[in-house]
Amino acid sequence: MTVIQKTYGQTSYGQIHARVMPADGDEQHPPLVCLHPAPSSGLYFHTAMPMLNTGRRVIAPDYPGYGGSDALPEPPSIADYAQAILELVNNLDINVPVDVLGFHTGCLVGSEMAIQNPGAIRRLVLCDVPYFSADARKALYEKMAAPTPISAELESIRAAWTFNVETRVEDVPLTRTIELLAEQLRAPGRDHFGFAAAFTYPSEERLASVTVDTTILATQSGLHGPSLAAADLIPGATPVDVTEISTAVFESGAEAISKRINSALE
Repeated sequence: MTVIQKTYGQTSYGQIHARVMPADGDEQHPPLVCLHPAPSSGLYFHTAMPMLNTGRRVIAPDYPGYGGSDALPEPPSIADYAQAILELVNNLDINVPVDVLGFHTGCLVGSEMAIQNPGAIRRLVLCDVPYFSADARKALYEKMAAPTPISAELESIRAAWTFNVETRVEDVPLTRTIELLAEQLRAPGRDHFGFAAAFTYPSEERLASVTVDTTILATQSGLHGPSLAAADLIPGATPVDVTEISTAVFESGAEAISKRINSALE
């Protein structure tokens, strides 16, 4: 049985931790790099990875400061995250060009990777793109770009507990939600870095510069409109309206979204 392995790669941003699932069968397709939302890590794709690795390796790295990757002293930008993952791909001797899957924040990181080094990316699959106007980004920055105030009181993690555990989708196992919560809590004082990067990223300018083959998957889980707007902005992007998924995209919706991703990559 193919299992998910763990590895590290040295970059100018420190050591980057990644989960790697070898190809199921002959490696016939480019490797797939999966880019997680903030404030999670590559663990976010654990459920879907076995549904994506037919004929290809699947790599799910942790951004600097998240999961098992080295922390940074200052908040990084989307460009920093993109450069770190490009360096990881190079330092792990992964064959390029690779395919890239992004979810939420990962959509911006993947797009920036394609802008910085289009020769390293064959195809982009962007799921639920957080594309907002400059005014909306400013408001979201003010609301979300602050660290979770951790203290010795259990109440300090109430919001994270409620989001991950109490309001979980019924068919997502409790153990899985606890696992994701624990991963989020590994970044005390810097859990907001990904949000700060996303909401200061000039997406209307940068997304228009993407030149690689791009598919936008727009689920019904909250970023449907922004995703379709991003598809209008990226030259030649193919929008796909994913009507069958409305929540827990990579958990209860893992099988359905994986079929969509595999179709886009083929």
